[in-house]
Amino acid sequence: MRKHFENKLSFPNKYLILIAGVVWMFAGIMVIKTGFPLFINQGKFIFSVLLAMSVFFVFYFFIFSKLVEKHTNRISNDSREKMFVLEFFDKKSYLIMFVMVLGGITIRKFNLLPGFFIGFLYVGIGLALFSCGVKFVSNFF
Repeated sequence: MRKHFENKLSFPNKYLILIAGVVWMFAGIMVIKTGFPLFINQGKFIFSVLLAMSVFFVFYFFIFSKLVEKHTNRISNDSREKMFVLEFFDKKSYLIMFVMVLGGITIRKFNLLPGFFIGFLYVGIGLALFSCGVKFVSNFF
């Protein structure tokens, strides 16, 4: 039964790179959508933009871009003809994603950080996620 399920949801390796890009762009949009209302309503717009740009720079260049290259290479060099749809990430990356999502929910649910901080942090991270999604898509082409 499991093998049948995996066969139905398996794609040529190259398409996993495209799927990863679409998932990352969607995640970026959702993170931006969560942080933008807090970002725009702070009254410290120029300062918020500079902080969001700093967060973007760190996450894009030092974290997410490295993951894009790692996963693109891993998928491209896999010897199988097709891969299961969820294999665009490895287990470690799913764990990191889970911790980040759970951390973000916890921070907002229990008001652990002020809205100002969440606003520029989420906009910066969201833009970095979206940009790396675009990078995945460009790797596909």
